[in-house]
Amino acid sequence: MTSLQIKKLKMYMALRVLLGANLAILEKLPNATVLLTALDNAIADIQSNIALQQASGNEQKEQLEKLHDKVVQDAMDASRKTGAYADAVDNKALLKDSQLAESKISRLKDIELIQIAKGMYNLVNTNLEQLSAYGLTANTQTAFLSDITLFEAFIPQQGNAGLDKKNITKALNENYITADKVVSHFDKLLEIVRLTEPKFYADYKALRRIEMPTDVMQLVAKITDAATGAGIPNVTVSLQLNGSSADPIVKQTAEKGGFQIKSLENGIYTVTVEKIGYLTQTLTLTLPGDEQYSMEVKMVKG
Repeated sequence: MTSLQIKKLKMYMALRVLLGANLAILEKLPNATVLLTALDNAIADIQSNIALQQASGNEQKEQLEKLHDKVVQDAMDASRKTGAYADAVDNKALLKDSQLAESKISRLKDIELIQIAKGMYNLVNTNLEQLSAYGLTANTQTAFLSDITLFEAFIPQQGNAGLDKKNITKALNENYITADKVVSHFDKLLEIVRLTEPKFYADYKALRRIEMPTDVMQLVAKITDAATGAGIPNVTVSLQLNGSSADPIVKQTAEKGGFQIKSLENGIYTVTVEKIGYLTQTLTLTLPGDEQYSMEVKMVKG
């Protein structure tokens, strides 16, 4: 972990305490309780990754088993809810495609489980609008994909006794990106109560503040297909430094989905990732100043 990541985790947790203590205010704001759950999930993922970085081989194996079980749980939840919808509308094809047997998938090898889970994720995505009434939403999909990605990143490489530390670091960076995005949504949402709840608003702003380093740094990024893992070429990525009036930095991915910026002022950026045939993503990226930063974005077709 970098010093900035340590500060940010403390900030997330402090905000979580403040927000949890003011649920009466949040309940009046659109989507606030959903965002609170997303923040909880992001904090849990960060803490899990930190534990994996510090864990011994046996502890890593135990954690991997927990991640395996979580992906099975997510896949079964999606299967049951999709099946309930398919049965209600008498969609026999969807009912067949959505059926999973927990006793079977829980015994699958890690790679096979990931393939099944990704298939279920894509099936839900295709029918997401209809499934929202059954408890499958964009937020549950984000959590599902996060669990799949986390599990996939932690599978030990062949011949490696322990989990790949590089993959753990990459997953940890993705967790911070997710948390930053949630907090950015809160930043905008709480402007609604700036005048009506001045103390709460002021407390939030005080906890939200982080002293940023002033150096420049290098950014290495890769854009991949969430379903296949393949790099996506010709993706347009725009980076706008928050609070700056300068034009955004615009990059396009190369053949294997990557791009690099050798010198970039650190700070908090709003990043837009777009390509025809994929859902456009907007995320918040906080760049520290003490080391190279690696960013990977997984795009979903739509």
